[in-house]
Amino acid sequence: MAGRMLRALTEAGYTIVDDPYQADIVIAHSGGCFLVPGDLPTKQVIMIGLTYWPGKSILKALIQKNWNDVQYHRRDRKGLAWLQKVRWNVVYFWNMRRNFAMLRERKRGDFWRVKHLTLIRNDEDSFCTPDIASLPFAHKPAFVAVPDQHDDCWLHPHRYLAVIQS
Repeated sequence: MAGRMLRALTEAGYTIVDDPYQADIVIAHSGGCFLVPGDLPTKQVIMIGLTYWPGKSILKALIQKNWNDVQYHRRDRKGLAWLQKVRWNVVYFWNMRRNFAMLRERKRGDFWRVKHLTLIRNDEDSFCTPDIASLPFAHKPAFVAVPDQHDDCWLHPHRYLAVIQS
């Protein structure tokens, strides 16, 4: 699923690295936002669809997300793309080592201390609270709203590339 985003970044002249401490820009999506260290010396951190909505159960958020995905892909007649996405979500779900790391880091909360942060929220995101002001970041992030649903960055990376380049 990340292929389009990686291609867009590469075509825009960015070099992809795995070590966030070596990156000038760190991009995290969904639960991966919890894995962003709070002490990064980066120039910019982009969090897309932070999976944090106080008072909302993860089960309710998952049901809403999957319903939104079905509606979105049905509307655009992209059934094959939806099946591929479901396959990747299943693979992602069963990566228990990473899931437990995300849960552990969410509880630790280092990601709340990230500096130079831009938080991107999709207007139909079932995981990220629309009440951005209530999020307990130590340093107030810049906030950008974009259309569509939680995983839109994988389908329309140009929307996010524009934010990264600004």
